[in-house]
Amino acid sequence: MKAILVKRPLTEAETAEIVVLAREGGCKVVSYVDLPPSLQAFSRNGNGIPEEEKKSINYSTMDMVLAFGDKVIDGRAVTEWMAFEDSSLWYYHKFRAYFRLRNLRYEIAEIRKLAEGSEQLVVYTADSLLCNVGFPSNVRILGPSGKNKRRKDPASILSYLLILKARWIINLFSCRKLRKPAHIIMDVTKRQAFLDMQTLKTRKGNYVIGYMLEQAGSDFLIIDEAVQPKMSGGARIRPGHDSLFGKGPLKRRYFGEPILLNYFLSAKLRKQKKSLLNVINRGFEAMKPHCSTDEKLLLDIYRSFGGATGYYLIKYLAYKRFFSRHRFSTITSVDENSPAIRSILDAARASGIHTIGMQHGNLHDLHPAYRYTAADSKRRAFPDSTIVWGPYWKDFLAEKGNYPAGSMTVGGQVRTDIIPRLKMSTIAKSSVVPGIRDDERLIIFASQPQRDPGLRERAALDVMTAARSIPGTFLLIKLHPNEKDDAGYYEKLAMKTGIRRYRITLSVDLYLLISVCDILITCFSTVGTETVYFGKPLIVLDHLRQDIQHYHGDGVAFQATGSESLEGHIRDILNGEKTIDRQAYERFITKYAFAIDGKSSERAIGFIMEKGRWKME
Repeated sequence: MKAILVKRPLTEAETAEIVVLAREGGCKVVSYVDLPPSLQAFSRNGNGIPEEEKKSINYSTMDMVLAFGDKVIDGRAVTEWMAFEDSSLWYYHKFRAYFRLRNLRYEIAEIRKLAEGSEQLVVYTADSLLCNVGFPSNVRILGPSGKNKRRKDPASILSYLLILKARWIINLFSCRKLRKPAHIIMDVTKRQAFLDMQTLKTRKGNYVIGYMLEQAGSDFLIIDEAVQPKMSGGARIRPGHDSLFGKGPLKRRYFGEPILLNYFLSAKLRKQKKSLLNVINRGFEAMKPHCSTDEKLLLDIYRSFGGATGYYLIKYLAYKRFFSRHRFSTITSVDENSPAIRSILDAARASGIHTIGMQHGNLHDLHPAYRYTAADSKRRAFPDSTIVWGPYWKDFLAEKGNYPAGSMTVGGQVRTDIIPRLKMSTIAKSSVVPGIRDDERLIIFASQPQRDPGLRERAALDVMTAARSIPGTFLLIKLHPNEKDDAGYYEKLAMKTGIRRYRITLSVDLYLLISVCDILITCFSTVGTETVYFGKPLIVLDHLRQDIQHYHGDGVAFQATGSESLEGHIRDILNGEKTIDRQAYERFITKYAFAIDGKSSERAIGFIMEKGRWKME
């Protein structure tokens, strides 16, 4: 029997060709995308590979990626072949590369499985790198079609140029801000709703370290960088107050984007970037003959990020020049291992500035941004110092990430500083969640843009199915910040399940929601940790039984593996048959968050200033 695997939108010609084959019989069509009506009668949804096999691929891919960075080729490690000055491109793309390779391995495993039982298999894939994989002779791979190419939106480009011009003009009147501060804090998080410490009213700002930014005095300069916008794929950039004037009061803020003009106005820097790219690209070619099939695929993934590589090199060179012209002692940032921030911290370190990273989410064995080898430690692959939430994270980074123990300090989670204040207040559900009745039980699903689209969809469907089955409940889907345009995705799934009592939100403050909820459900989000801080029941939907965040193992979450077990946990909690383990919750807080005492910001500021004094000495 012939088989067709569809994993991307089809062209009209491709659709017509498949219809002919399907009507002739003896051909099955497996699809992961919405097909045209002419094909829907012949297709069935794909099931992928078994979940245990996915779990195995997750860990084997992580082991392979970590080992490849240390692999020695002609006397140099791969990280050194990708090096530029005192940095390495290897660390910039490791996070993205891991997930792309992992998903490719999923797809490869599924293709091989289908090919075994098929006379011929035709695969329509969105990933062109699959064309470079050696498959059996009965497999034909058709890469992305021309219609899938994303075009730049001219209106978005003009809007972005307007934003840059406005920020450049504001910076011209802000040069005096650069004279006094000894410390820099990068404000790069998307503006989100969070609560005012005094009024408990919702406002917008940096929800991760906003309370710390408010306590930073005149010794601190806040460099405000907007999240790099997308200008294609339907995303639109519109100038607004936040994008034009920043995420907070302008008094101590300096915009980062205009710093990039240092690069575009300097022929020397442009020549330097070209030289660095040439060295890196020559390294790719020199390494390839010495690599296995999977290693070659990983190198191809790195090369496919060429546009991003150029951008990060521009940031590195521009910020390096900026830092060389001003005297700062420290620079602090969350998300310190993302390439957009790493390029800035690398430039700061090259200028003798002490770099400090701040934990902003839960860490686990499969988190590429925090998994480093012993050899990486010798290369100083991470910031000079790191502020972690609790003692567990310090031990985790020392053991799994090879961070030097002396480079870390326990400070608590800045965002929790509002919790003592919030716990003293009485808030009605109906004042927080539009559409809910005060007598309804509120279930929150903290969604995530999971890298496995199959698991992401299954999680949402399981939650909606379970909530629909229990009378007197109201489901609130709290979107992850990176899902700001995904409400429609969940609306379609809601229609599929038939759930009626639900709402989708991004704007309502998370902590306000947790404070009034009856149950919170997540897969592996940091939101689970924050649910424990409030003493609320937590259910982890863990289809692969990985317990990545150890919620179940630490006794603070009920583990569900599907809609049936999920529904059972919800019913038992609401009926009072299952309750939280208070002692386990207290142990969890001490272990993972140090203390919920409203003083995490104070501890973080004190640590930064101490490092600054040490630097000056």
